[in-house]
Amino acid sequence: MGGIENLAADSDDPWAKATRRSQGLVDEGLGQAVTAYYARYLPIGLFLLVVAVALVAFFVSSGSEADWSLYLIVGCGLAVVAVLTGGLIYNSKHVVPAAEYGNVDVLLSLESEERKQIRQQIAGKIPAEQDHLAVARGAAVQMRKGLATQLLFAPIYPLVFLPQALRLAMRGDDLFAWFMLMAVGLLAIGVAFVVRDFRRAGRFLTRTTGQPFPTKPDERRA
Repeated sequence: MGGIENLAADSDDPWAKATRRSQGLVDEGLGQAVTAYYARYLPIGLFLLVVAVALVAFFVSSGSEADWSLYLIVGCGLAVVAVLTGGLIYNSKHVVPAAEYGNVDVLLSLESEERKQIRQQIAGKIPAEQDHLAVARGAAVQMRKGLATQLLFAPIYPLVFLPQALRLAMRGDDLFAWFMLMAVGLLAIGVAFVVRDFRRAGRFLTRTTGQPFPTKPDERRA
């Protein structure tokens, strides 16, 4: 009966549930996938798009300043569509296969304070707890996967706001142009935080690789 009672107790223990959800979760190259996206695929894709829009604008433009501002906005609109489409494809082909991240949030069964402590461990703000290391590593993998996907679509923000700021400035509407530039600045700060958290999660996984997970008393006796 003791084994059945222990099994029932484990099924109700939120940490036991979190540990089960964390089993098999692993980062198999998310950092490399994001790096390759920004170092190769995104620059090449945007360069080809810029060349195509510039050639079209050159042949059909009358040469006026207003025409070029319009083509800039149209080109950036096309770039937004290209980044969105390319990001979805790249996420499916390269980011998703780069991690085993499960279907359920590892921290779902934990209290808010317990989740906060796990995130602080991942961020390196407090030492990692050996008793919950498997949970923290699983949560770090899921966090890193989500942040990697966000980073794929981060270039959309300046492509939306910068051309609008330029067009407003050319019309003499400096106030709204500055608002657009401020929005770009705030978004850039947000993206910087995403990059920071992505790197922190990666460092946590590297730092804790190979550390032994605790075993239950009955498992030690076995």
